[in-house]
Amino acid sequence: MKNQNAPKGKKLNKKELRTIKGGLMDCIDARTGGCRIISMGCAQLQCRPELP
Repeated sequence: MKNQNAPKGKKLNKKELRTIKGGLMDCIDARTGGCRIISMGCAQLQCRPELP
């Protein structure tokens, strides 16, 4: 797919970029294989908190 840059496009802020990306963070640490953070915003299920 060819990279198409709009000549009059605007730069997106962090919230808009996160919305496009799906809103989930990559919480796995590449070196250790464990979770860096535990949050509902994590893409990996093992890094999300357990709900009661």
